[in-house]
Amino acid sequence: MIEQNEIDTCIEYTLKVLLGDQSNDVLRKYISYSESEPRTENTVRLCIIPSGLFGEDYGKLSSLPRLPLEEIEGVPLLYGTPQIRREGDRLIIHADIIASTYFLVTRYEEMVRRDVRDEHGRFPGKESLPCRAGFIHRPIVDEYAALLRKWLREAGINIPESSRKFSVLSTHDVDIILKYGNPVRTMASAALGNRPWREVSENLAVWFKLKSDPFDAFDQMLQHDKMLSERNGIRAEVVYFFMSGGQSQFDGMYNIHSKVAKSTIKLVYESGAEIGLHTSYEAGIRPELIEEEKAILEDVCGFPIHCNRYHFLTWREIENGWALAKAGINRDSSLGYADVAGFRLGVCRPIPLFDPIKMQPFGIEEHPLIVMDCTLSRDNYMNLSEEEALSYCRSLIDQTRKHGGEFVMLWHNTVFSTEQSNYHPKLFQKLLRELNYVGEKNEKPYEPFDISHGSNKS
Repeated sequence: MIEQNEIDTCIEYTLKVLLGDQSNDVLRKYISYSESEPRTENTVRLCIIPSGLFGEDYGKLSSLPRLPLEEIEGVPLLYGTPQIRREGDRLIIHADIIASTYFLVTRYEEMVRRDVRDEHGRFPGKESLPCRAGFIHRPIVDEYAALLRKWLREAGINIPESSRKFSVLSTHDVDIILKYGNPVRTMASAALGNRPWREVSENLAVWFKLKSDPFDAFDQMLQHDKMLSERNGIRAEVVYFFMSGGQSQFDGMYNIHSKVAKSTIKLVYESGAEIGLHTSYEAGIRPELIEEEKAILEDVCGFPIHCNRYHFLTWREIENGWALAKAGINRDSSLGYADVAGFRLGVCRPIPLFDPIKMQPFGIEEHPLIVMDCTLSRDNYMNLSEEEALSYCRSLIDQTRKHGGEFVMLWHNTVFSTEQSNYHPKLFQKLLRELNYVGEKNEKPYEPFDISHGSNKS
């Protein structure tokens, strides 16, 4: 059974997510989250009736929301009922937006459904409630926040709208720096039948500097990112995540101590971009490795590292956040789904992360990933055409702009390869233009894009 002080901590955290700095003691005295309605002389103006999430079924399958969901003023409601009544100057709200918000921002579903994981140990986006209920493309926690402010004003509490401004976080995961190294290794691999012989000639051309390596797109990427940072109408940050460890088959694509890795880090850092840790696939399985990997990257860079993203987005279990915190990571941007673009945590802005198991904050600020390049195009993910991908990304940008959020996107250097036929270089440039337009004009009508219209019908 959950102790009352633990419930109070959960409520305090959730109100902070919904109202930010305005969720102080002065404001909270006007909000009640209790089974019993407050007495007449109480200062409470807004009474939210709990739905029972924090009761004896907490953490059990029986506590999960049931589909189909009801709506409150057009917003999907995970817990409670869409009933509001007025008693004098007080509003009694049966729509439990506290529990609904908590469910999304803490990854509560992933804690309960531990048996649901993909081949990489990740909770699949297509299995998530936001996707199954059809609102993955909407930051409904931000919609709850707007509703809560509206209800408080209707109850006579003067609370302004959020002062957040739309911004962009452009990120790049450096899984591989160069495609080719010593051509002798390529020859040996080709002789064993593991690589085509045409790659030997290409490797030789790169080795003798007759052509550039296909994956060496960093100058081009930095120029693209500069399109954002040079515009006055939008606040933009850029982060490149580098790997420094990992022994699994998905790791070890370059040596962080190599000359090429160090020169690439220097190039990125001198451009003004931030350097972050790209926690290895192996560390996603063995969180105790994170501290060592961070120390190695810091030694190479010569300065502290505070930002992280998991390789393959493999923040597998919620409690692994404590290993990040112990390593000194206070910013993360891993929490987007690999297979579906959208709002995994129900928000389009940075939030503090909370452990629903220990019922304590991690001390980590999460910048939720909204869209990743391969999520849009891969056959087993969304499988969208270029036109469909642009339309869907526009709708996500529009939602983020509407709520003054931070649009977080991820493009890998490998997709800029001249030898590959994909739409991601063009799409990236189109999105940069869209983001600059939104930043300057702050308005542009977009046709809504239905995720089910993509080529992937599964």
